[in-house]
Amino acid sequence: MMKAVLCLIFTLCRYQSFAQNIVCYYDGRAGTYATPVLPEALQSANCTHYTYIGIGLTSKGDLRELNPNFDLKTGLPSFLQLRSPTSKLLVLLGGIYESSATFSTAVAASLDSLINNVALFLTRHNLDGVDVDWRYPGSRGGKPNDKANFQKFLIRLRARLNMMNKLLAISVSPNPAPSGVAYDATTLSLYADMINVYAFNFTEGTETVTTNLAPMYSNSANPISVNSSISSWLSTKVRKNKLNLVVATYARSYTLANAASKSGLGAPTRGQGLAGTNSKQPGYLSQDEFCAIKSGYGNTSDATTQTTFFARDSSWVSSETADSLVQKYSYVIDSGLAGVGIYTLDWDDTSDGCGAGQFPAVQLARDYLLSSY
Repeated sequence: MMKAVLCLIFTLCRYQSFAQNIVCYYDGRAGTYATPVLPEALQSANCTHYTYIGIGLTSKGDLRELNPNFDLKTGLPSFLQLRSPTSKLLVLLGGIYESSATFSTAVAASLDSLINNVALFLTRHNLDGVDVDWRYPGSRGGKPNDKANFQKFLIRLRARLNMMNKLLAISVSPNPAPSGVAYDATTLSLYADMINVYAFNFTEGTETVTTNLAPMYSNSANPISVNSSISSWLSTKVRKNKLNLVVATYARSYTLANAASKSGLGAPTRGQGLAGTNSKQPGYLSQDEFCAIKSGYGNTSDATTQTTFFARDSSWVSSETADSLVQKYSYVIDSGLAGVGIYTLDWDDTSDGCGAGQFPAVQLARDYLLSSY
């Protein structure tokens, strides 16, 4: 009997060790591109969770569409087609397109209204949960009491979602600096089902020199890295089995100030680089867009930071590669984290233009994280 119990415990522990999340984000802006990327085209990615980016809020606690001609008319109805017996569908509240000041006012003055509107939205659109992405409490236009108010918001929202059997995810800053004034690790650990750490673009576009998108490890040019960010979070005693390491699928592009004199990491720039032919956002390229021009670029890899950058004339690009993603996915397993996030599916290779299959960032994650199922 004892032998059978021990065998069962071992089996359960082994299953839990490999029960990893693959959280895939979809940005509703992609539905308005010249050649739209619609949610139903993402079905083959086969993620454990899909999160729709496209819903903001007002200072009075009402919810609003970020893309009024797409989100509720086409985006979310199409997004619901991603539902499967093995996946959950969430909506992101806030994100990069919403100000911290709006969150700050809504949570402080209209908390009941905000919670009620979130609950109604999830019910009305048949969603499995919400990902709260406040960037970031106490900063970027926020107020000193944001941390306490954010705690209250999460506790109250958790109680409401429990009554509805809905999930609560929280997306947090990768930078060690805001974490002490923005978040309470105990509250996050107790009330969130998932904690998504954005481990990329650490400078948030403020740099004036070429900068790696997501260095795995730090050096003098990259003091903040994936490892330093996750280590900082783990030092707060947050529950690591709720942490998802979120990687970026897009490439960052810069225009070098003087390619003839300096074109490596830390080279001066004249600002954002190439915009994609479809997404048309200066300084950012989807994997589809980058692969279409990549053959003309030389590449340089750095063993210390586990990164690769690409350069041609005055154009400089930082992007994840298969090797750098494998390093991050292996780190997730070795660190005992809950899983990974893919930000975003529409920036990944959606058409196999790179020759490694559709959604290679997701497929690599499945190979490494779910291979022991």
